[in-house]
Amino acid sequence: MMQTMTMNSAARVAEQSSTSGASSPSWHAPAAWGAGLMQIALGAGAVIADSSGAVSRATGSLLIAMGLAALVWGGVSLARARLVLPRIVVGVALAGIVILAAALALDPVRISVFAVAAASVLLIAVALAAVAALRRAGTGRADAASPRIVELLIAAVLVAALVTPALSATEAGRLAPDHGSHGVMVDPSHH
Repeated sequence: MMQTMTMNSAARVAEQSSTSGASSPSWHAPAAWGAGLMQIALGAGAVIADSSGAVSRATGSLLIAMGLAALVWGGVSLARARLVLPRIVVGVALAGIVILAAALALDPVRISVFAVAAASVLLIAVALAAVAALRRAGTGRADAASPRIVELLIAAVLVAALVTPALSATEAGRLAPDHGSHGVMVDPSHH
């Protein structure tokens, strides 16, 4: 009897590991953080622009709020080792892409196409991760395993490689001071 229970337990563990996938979808958190940073930067550019109207400022405020929510959601999902609220995430990611497109249409001079494209790619990646989580839940398969540090590091490097140049293309990035021009001031009268 004990041997049968042990065999059944081993079979369940093997089935869960084969159906949940060997790796976890840990890349969704860094992708959400990258998209959130892009949304905040693009939203800030729309809010502070001199010539932007009320609609552009409202769009910028929405982008900032969505960006902050993406940062928090990525942290919560990573802390819980699973993608949280996948149905809502799909809708919010698609809404984010629409709002990014609206911001670009409202102020095509100040809003970078590259920055909008980078944020959209990251939002699509997060939406696809949410759809995959919904499909796993619909088939009764278990969530993926806990995230591995190597996967997180690779995802973070890839997201940073996309987000860093895209951030410099935003209004906030263009208005940032040149960090290469900082110098050390030496007072010759001071010993």
